[in-house]
Amino acid sequence: MSKINFNWRIRIFFVCYIAILIFFVKAPFGFLALNTFLGYIPIELSFQLHRIQKVHSLLFVILLLVWLLFYPNAPYVLTDLFHLSLLHPHNLITGLLKSDPKIWLNFAFLVISALSCALLGTLQLYKLCHLLATKMTPHLHGASLLYPLIFTFLSSVGIYIGRFLRIHSLYILLTPTWFIKQISSMWSTNMWLFTLILTVVQLILYWLIVEIHRTDLSD
Repeated sequence: MSKINFNWRIRIFFVCYIAILIFFVKAPFGFLALNTFLGYIPIELSFQLHRIQKVHSLLFVILLLVWLLFYPNAPYVLTDLFHLSLLHPHNLITGLLKSDPKIWLNFAFLVISALSCALLGTLQLYKLCHLLATKMTPHLHGASLLYPLIFTFLSSVGIYIGRFLRIHSLYILLTPTWFIKQISSMWSTNMWLFTLILTVVQLILYWLIVEIHRTDLSD
């Protein structure tokens, strides 16, 4: 499968899936369409980054910074799985799971959004880290390990900002002064522990993607 075909298959999937979410998913899960769209943005930006031939160009650097700003939205959708509690899936009398199709349909939407954004976002993160390590900083020792660590850590900070401060990526562009004020007051022990846990989660996903890629190459 060529890169162009892969990119367009992913685009078509997200367009169709987000349309389904808009028309068929109701409250309290109406947030899924927006969050899935925001999770797709860094995936599309990474497609565009790979089209730029000169990685040292100003255009590439600017687009890379925009990608970094939006990248946390991809793994952020994983945290939407906490909304599974809104399904109230257990029978209060028996304690067993209900077989209500409506519950399982909403479960499917939550899982599909989380997995598609997180896995495809991590795949594109791997490709971008490889590009930066081999083309932008080929002489930097350990670059292939350094970039994932930096990006997953910054992404975890971004997830904390979005989940607990309820601030989207666009706020830094629309209200930068207010954004900086909110960020300056968020540092706490719980924040650092959350960031550590989410960084580990993302690094495990990253490692799995790398291992799958290596397996494909060796076959």
